[in-house]
Amino acid sequence: MKALVLKGKGKIEYIEKVTPVLLDEHGVLLEPVLVSPCTSDVHTIWQGSPKRDNLTLGHEVIARVKAVGSEVKDFKTGETVAVSAITPDWSQPDVDVNYAHAGHNFSAHMIGKSIDGAFQNLFYLPYADKNLAHIPAGMSLEDALMCVDVVQTGFTAVEEAGVKSGDTVVVMGIGAIGLAAIMGSKLAGARRIFAVGSRADNVRIAESMSDENCSVEVLNYRTLNCGLPEEMYPLANSTGSAVVNYVLSETATKGADKVLICGGNDYTLPQAIDMVKYGTGVVSNVMYFGADTEVQDEEYRNLTDSKSAEDGELERPNSAKPERKINTVIDSILIPKFSMGRGMAGKTLKFSLSKGGRENLEHVMKLILDNDLHPSEFITGRYRGIDKIEQAIYDMKDRKAIKIAVEMN
Repeated sequence: MKALVLKGKGKIEYIEKVTPVLLDEHGVLLEPVLVSPCTSDVHTIWQGSPKRDNLTLGHEVIARVKAVGSEVKDFKTGETVAVSAITPDWSQPDVDVNYAHAGHNFSAHMIGKSIDGAFQNLFYLPYADKNLAHIPAGMSLEDALMCVDVVQTGFTAVEEAGVKSGDTVVVMGIGAIGLAAIMGSKLAGARRIFAVGSRADNVRIAESMSDENCSVEVLNYRTLNCGLPEEMYPLANSTGSAVVNYVLSETATKGADKVLICGGNDYTLPQAIDMVKYGTGVVSNVMYFGADTEVQDEEYRNLTDSKSAEDGELERPNSAKPERKINTVIDSILIPKFSMGRGMAGKTLKFSLSKGGRENLEHVMKLILDNDLHPSEFITGRYRGIDKIEQAIYDMKDRKAIKIAVEMN
């Protein structure tokens, strides 16, 4: 069986693998029909923490059920299904209140992370009745494919922020997830959306979402020229961002009700904090902050003694030694003290993994279908055959497409 696997940091390769078997009575074997490489696959390959040898990548997939365990009640062989990119471990007692991290950190991010993913001819999925989803009648497979991760993640940003009727929202980053967050914000009743981005196709789609009920204005951070309102203290904009200045100007210096971080860089969080409203504002982040490897290496050295650092083995800091200095080098993101009111601004920050599982995915797909929305518009590249997945991943890395669909058969 052919599989595209992670061979080490920055290296992927096609190999032959043993065909998987049913591991548990609640599991299924799935044949990929339509897959999409994700920026998370790019992160896993080039920035992620170490993974097990020859891990098959891929977590965005529409699949055909090939075999079912004896406990699977709601899905049958031959059915074409949507596979949630986030698959909680339903065996854990706290899964209903901590779906993303029940049992251990990021336990719900299994496919292509801790178990083999969808970039192979056949793959195994546990807890089928709770992690697979029925595709609604009338929904295209490409729309469903965009729902399994992209739309779920964008809608998670909206839900965690608590976007409500009349809100002014900033969506930072208008890749596929940001575009989905615009969709979700409109459904939640947002009145005005500022969408921050610059890529032509993304801008076109974002602007097309503007209507009489909700204006969507794209702010090109590369070309926007706007000064801070004169009545505001300069530290109110910690990075000097023209986007922050513009949002503060357009909201009479109050700031946006909600800021959704769906893309950007290490300065995106301080910018979001600077331009969200005091007292009630919420910053909702679903973006992956990549490691600064040089800083992380220095942090590692400071947390280990010289021998363990040379050997590459991480030891626990010896807190019993009173002379040991507190580590002051941390691979971190920035929070500006001034616009956090020196800790008392009343602004809420949320950092979330996408919601997943069957119930959430079926809910999201129904919203998309009922409101005649078509996230398949985000697909600007298409390939056919498992041999093309590697090229599609490099295209995503090089930003040659918003999303790419690969037809497997």
